[in-house]
Amino acid sequence: MTEAPPRTPVVPLPRAPVRSPGRADPATQQRHRLHFTAAMAAIRVRAALPVGGGGRRQVWQVCSAARLLTSLGIRVSVVQPGLPWPRYRTQRLQVNNQAGLLGDLALLTAVPRSAAGWSEVADRVLPAGSPLRAAGSEDAVTCPVSIAYRTAAGPLDIPPRTLAEVVALNGLVLEVRLLDAVADVGRAA
Repeated sequence: MTEAPPRTPVVPLPRAPVRSPGRADPATQQRHRLHFTAAMAAIRVRAALPVGGGGRRQVWQVCSAARLLTSLGIRVSVVQPGLPWPRYRTQRLQVNNQAGLLGDLALLTAVPRSAAGWSEVADRVLPAGSPLRAAGSEDAVTCPVSIAYRTAAGPLDIPPRTLAEVVALNGLVLEVRLLDAVADVGRAA
């Protein structure tokens, strides 16, 4: 047998230091505004066309939400619950959204489309044709969701409220936390 040469140890490269969230330069802000305007125009044109079945409509709504967030340079981070949401029962969303309209867009990309309440949010934010109505279930489990802004440096003290404030921030992240499901013991009649 031949003897193999000794392996050299692998040394990980040092990580780049985390920069504090600063303002984006004017060129980046202008690029985000232009991309957002183009994405909005494409969505409006597509919304004017006849939409196929409910599945195609939901796919269009998810992709449109992702396009809008990407055009603004916003990343969506989804934090899964400690226990997965049950698949054998209907899921009813309970949303705590501190991010406004952009939080609703992030919700569309992060939460299962089968959850009760998803289509209402989708039709409110990205309407296409007549709204879809999801059938309610008495056996539904409540699935709480929390949405908030943050950056690489941590949560923001004051969340952005205008498009100008959103495009001015570098490294903006919408954090969607799927919290543990809560089973309804008994519903009041």
